[in-house]
This record gives sequence, structure tokens and C-alpha cells, in this order.
Amino acid sequence: MNGKKILLWSVCFGLLLAISMFCPSGRIFGQQKTSSADRQQVSDSFDIKKGSFLLPLALPPWKYHHSISVFYVVTPRDWTADIINAPMFYYAGKYTLPYGFNLQASLATLFISNRINFGPFWNYSVNNFHFGAGWQVVFNLGVLNQFGFHTWIKGWEQQPSLTAGYSFKKAAVILRGDLYWTNAFYISEGKNVIPYTTSFINGYSVTGSVEQRLYQNKVMSFGVKLYYVRYHFIAWPAFPVNQYKYWVPEFQLGFNF
Repeated sequence: MNGKKILLWSVCFGLLLAISMFCPSGRIFGQQKTSSADRQQVSDSFDIKKGSFLLPLALPPWKYHHSISVFYVVTPRDWTADIINAPMFYYAGKYTLPYGFNLQASLATLFISNRINFGPFWNYSVNNFHFGAGWQVVFNLGVLNQFGFHTWIKGWEQQPSLTAGYSFKKAAVILRGDLYWTNAFYISEGKNVIPYTTSFINGYSVTGSVEQRLYQNKVMSFGVKLYYVRYHFIAWPAFPVNQYKYWVPEFQLGFNF
């Protein structure tokens, strides 16, 4: 009888020991599984609309977004004997407003050539399709005191634009068209200032861009812009004197903050 009791107690103790061993193990496994699922959920929660700069999105108001880019412009050989092949550095920012509006400003610089844009945009989205319209005022400033030059140039333009885009989960494609309306230029040669105050349509451009998630919530962009214009401000020391328009390609590589 005592043997049976000892056997019964041994079986019960073994069961309790087994339960005590497997229960914590099961809880630990469950925690690891949940943690992995949480990490996967965080990884998959990225949406390009939260990190895009180029998409015409109606974003929450009173926020500031910015990006930095490098532009490489291929100028026509007719403009200058020495092809200008230095990259331009470009910084752009936008401050969001209610009802799909925002204010955008940018600076493109080659040190001797500087172009500042500022103006409002309105944006509207339908599912993953996005549309925008903007109008910017442009101030151009160029200063050159090397290579036998002692001159500067100042000018004002207006730049209306239309933008359309489509967003995927982690990427977006954007198509934008711009019109360049020159209002006035003032050129200084030594002590003489020559005004050009007759406004004219300089030309237009079409830009195709792709934005792609780089890592975490950071986004990079690549674009190709094709101008059809009388002049591009990067080559202002060699402004053409004729009335012809030229095709000017531009390659863009950007990073969104």
C-alpha cells in the first residue's frame, strides 16, 4: 500500500514538474513570437506618402518638410565653348497649410549662379492618385569676377506648374510640367547696368521622378528633367543672343529628411 502511495506521489510530482517546466517555456516562446510579429508590423507600416517630398499631397497643416538634391545639367554646345559640367546643389522646403495648401521655397546654387523659388501650391488626392498646381516667383542672381569677367546679373521670373503622381506602398512616380515666364533681367558690365524689361516666355520643362524608400522612414528620389528653353540660368555668362530654344537635359538625385 505504501508502495502504491509512493508511486502515486511520484507520478503527481512528475506531472507538476513537467507542467512547471513547459509553462514558462511556452510563455517565453509566445513572447518571442509576439515580439517578432511586432517588429514585422513596424517594418510593414511604412507608407511612401509619409516620407515623400515630391508627391502633391494634402498633408497635415503646420508641418515643415525638406529635402536636399544634386542636379547635373547638360548645357548645349552652342552656348559655350567649354561645357559646364559642375553639379548644382538644391535645397527645398515646404510648410503645410490647411485645405491641401502649402508654401514651397527652394535654392539652387552653383555659387556663381543662384536661383531662389517661392510660392503657394494646392494639392488633392483620390486614393493613390495625387494632383497639384503651383505658382512660384523666381529670383535669379549671378556673380562672376573671374576669367576676365567683372559682372553680375539679377532677374525675376514666374513659374507656374502642374504635378501628378501615383503612390505605391514603398515607392511613388511623379510627373511635373513647368512654364518659365521671364519678367526682367538687369546685367552689370563694369559700372554699366543694362536692363532687359520686356517679358517673354523662356520655355517649359517636363520632369519624371521616382521616389523609393531608402531605409527606415528615409526616402531617396531620382529624376530626369527635360527643358525646352532659350536659356538656363546655370549658363548665364554665356546667354545666347538669338531667339532659338534648346533642349537641355537635367539629372536629379535627392534625399528627403
